[in-house]
Amino acid sequence: MDHLASLLLGLGSGGVFAALALALVIPYRASGVVNFATGAMALYVAYTYAGLRRGELLVPIPGLPKTVDLGQELEFWPAVALSMVIAAALGAVLYVLVFRPLRDAPQLAKAVASLGVLVVIQGLLAIRQGTNTVSVAAIFPAERWEFGSVIVLSDRFYLALTVVVLALALSAGFRYTRFGLLTRATAETQTGAYVSGVSPDRIALVNWMISAMVAGIAGILIAPVNPLTPVTYTLFVVPALAAAVVGKFQHIVPVVGAGLAIGMLQAE
Repeated sequence: MDHLASLLLGLGSGGVFAALALALVIPYRASGVVNFATGAMALYVAYTYAGLRRGELLVPIPGLPKTVDLGQELEFWPAVALSMVIAAALGAVLYVLVFRPLRDAPQLAKAVASLGVLVVIQGLLAIRQGTNTVSVAAIFPAERWEFGSVIVLSDRFYLALTVVVLALALSAGFRYTRFGLLTRATAETQTGAYVSGVSPDRIALVNWMISAMVAGIAGILIAPVNPLTPVTYTLFVVPALAAAVVGKFQHIVPVVGAGLAIGMLQAE
């Protein structure tokens, strides 16, 4: 029973690893990039969300004011919605400026470019936000559910459940929608996509935007559990990579299952 209790304590971390693994798989399937900057992207969106809850919009560009005063604190859903818009914009910018020009480059070049993005985002956040931790208000109710000698923390459970629901929605979307079909088609052959009148660049762009939003969701979900620092979040990509490898960077459901398992085993 002690082992079971320890495993269940890792649900929160496992949910974050699973979400970041999802964010790794999506751009890989569309453009063949193993994005090591996924954790840094999640961190940026998490900082943005934290600022919005305080009524401030984070400005990452050096030389400009660090934040823009919005006049009032945003509630949860408006803050999440605006954070998702910013996350999508970040994904689009990274694809257009960094990864689209490397479309035909070797895999190693793409990986090194993503490491460069990681260093830039992490450095900018350290400069603009400092190294002090930033706490964020809880999203889910924090209760202790006791089942005999086994204790489950409700916020960790809800976090993991949210990621599972997100994974099922993405899996269904990529399997049953025209966009999902086009994504699979362009991943198999870009020439065939061009002949069919489909733009691989456009498909990849949308996938990068979706990936950034998924990474942002991971950052927002973990922020109330692990206070924000410019260093810690970027390391979450390591277990997320392991989960993505289990799913061969292709299959969403096994990737999520592996992410949850890694977090739980780490707690054990």
